[in-house]
Amino acid sequence: MSVGKKKPAKGAFNGAFNGALKGRDEVFDASPDAGDKVDSPSKVKGKAAGFFQKYTNTLKASFDDMNSDEQEALITRFCYVISIGIAMVALSCFYTILPPLVRILALPIVLAAAWFVGSKVVAPAMIERFRK
Repeated sequence: MSVGKKKPAKGAFNGAFNGALKGRDEVFDASPDAGDKVDSPSKVKGKAAGFFQKYTNTLKASFDDMNSDEQEALITRFCYVISIGIAMVALSCFYTILPPLVRILALPIVLAAAWFVGSKVVAPAMIERFRK
């Protein structure tokens, strides 16, 4: 081999690329007006909205298929979760500035108070609202 000459490259292009790939007859169109090949943001939003609509319709149908006792139990459990969750978020906002003895007592007291509010205040109000 003489000096200054390179060995032929090995690989997919065989040392040269002239703009066409071997074995590829298909052309990829990346233009914005490529038609159905590209999902526009409005199509994605429409698909997400359609999925959410089907999901809420399924939830409504399954709630309507329950008897009244099951519906009240579900509403009550939901109210427990929401009231305890709100109480925990509120407690976590100032938990670090509380003294250690108050921290120990605050957690069970806040949990019990949130459970009481969820079961005796919020749940009956929500049940009455759903009965109308």
